[in-house]
Amino acid sequence: MSDIAITITPDASGTITIGDTTVPVTRQSIEHARQAAMQQALTHARETAQTHPVTANDPTGTFYLTVTPDGGILTRPAPNTPAWEQESAPLGVPSADQAHRGDHHELPGAPENTAPGLEAARPAPATQPAPTDIRQPVPSPTVANEQPPPTAPLNEAANASPIEELEEALEATPGAGPMTDPVESDPRWTEIAQQPATQGYRGRLNGWGLKLAPLEDEISQRREALRQTIADEEHDRLAQEEKARTEAVQEGRRAAREREAAAKNKAERSAIQTNYGAPKTASAMNDKGGVGKTTDILCIADAFGRIRGGDVVTWDANETRGTMGFRAQKDHHDRNVVDFLDEAANAFTTVEGSKRSTLTRYTRQQGDSKFSVLASHESRESQDQVDADAFRTVHEILSRFYSLILVDTGNNHTADHFQAALASTDQLIIPVSPGQDGAYAAELMLDNFIGQGYGHLVKNAIVLLHDSATRHGDAREIAAKFENRVRTILPIPFDPLLDAGGEIDFDALQPATRAAYQTAAAAVAQGLAETDQKGS
Repeated sequence: MSDIAITITPDASGTITIGDTTVPVTRQSIEHARQAAMQQALTHARETAQTHPVTANDPTGTFYLTVTPDGGILTRPAPNTPAWEQESAPLGVPSADQAHRGDHHELPGAPENTAPGLEAARPAPATQPAPTDIRQPVPSPTVANEQPPPTAPLNEAANASPIEELEEALEATPGAGPMTDPVESDPRWTEIAQQPATQGYRGRLNGWGLKLAPLEDEISQRREALRQTIADEEHDRLAQEEKARTEAVQEGRRAAREREAAAKNKAERSAIQTNYGAPKTASAMNDKGGVGKTTDILCIADAFGRIRGGDVVTWDANETRGTMGFRAQKDHHDRNVVDFLDEAANAFTTVEGSKRSTLTRYTRQQGDSKFSVLASHESRESQDQVDADAFRTVHEILSRFYSLILVDTGNNHTADHFQAALASTDQLIIPVSPGQDGAYAAELMLDNFIGQGYGHLVKNAIVLLHDSATRHGDAREIAAKFENRVRTILPIPFDPLLDAGGEIDFDALQPATRAAYQTAAAAVAQGLAETDQKGS
């Protein structure tokens, strides 16, 4: 039987000496170095079929062990241990008094070179039977009757710990009995409690391959750690449940909004597709220029054309000249209303001459938007010839081929041309800009209309209140001016593309802008449907 000496240094290197042979041991960690050295010792015991004493040194102290041919690792008495001390405790296990004193007391009989504050393996009494294989399971301390430590009363809910939250949740559960230790019912506890010691004297011995069970203090620490883990898991579970409830509510609201939006879209499309009993005319009017009359007429016509599938025409009936031809999509020609009056209007005095193909030579088709544009003349002097009689002529011809005429008027409601448009109007549209001047001009115009006997148009009118990039605060005050005077007030959001003043590409507008003009078109259609019913 040869002695085996193992030395492991703090840098996880060391040596193992068996008899006269010394072999270096180098690993990534002290734990791995211990395991490698002990494996060599066990291999030597198996190959020699003999039991060998092992003296093991590592940064935690000196340990006296024995390796057996069948793979056992046993403790043995330290050299020169007095006999009376050998009888004070079982092999390899400190007495209860010594265990409670902690790691900072050396065992009697420990060699002088044992590191301060560390314990050495204890010898067995002289009359004690042969050492027992430490691989046999050591019973775990009985902890079933241990009660959880009392928690302090909660002064503030925000200061509650996860464990306190768990206890409160269990106590609040309907039908729950008295509070029980959650550790006892956790399936992980049995395995955790039976794991070998990792702390103190036993933990250091286990680092050399023994399987000593933990003492009560370590068991208590494991219990508290698992209790905290359970509390954290319960806290996370409750948080996930709350998140799931919140997401379910949000999803429900989102679904409700989508259903509401779908229902609104369906209702608006149905209104826009109304089949009228006679041609209808809707006119955008405001004495103030630059309030959005042309923009509104083109965008409302776009919504009508796409949903109705055509049968819609817009007319720039400005008594001087307008910008509809510039802001609409271009066609292969640039003819206008003055050209129509000069060149083709007389052809429509006979049945044979009343051909849609003749009219389309002067209107500009808007592609996928499926409506037509009759532009004004770019010369103010030429446009002046479109007086009241000319307006009525053009309007009558348009009514033969289109069921919906959308008219963009000028800025002088006293002009004959404007008055002819007012007399032909079935639905009044009042565009209002964010500034007070546009609202003021519209108010005076509506008062004049009422005085002229068009109170029914004012009462059924639609006000389109335009937003601005810089003057959001004016909207509420302006809307108050028209409440109880008109049928409805609809907001039109600010859109940079429309604000730029160039050609309007309806598909390029912001979704909110397109939706607002569809709503405006539906409101116009509802108003026209009501006038159609009254007319019949």
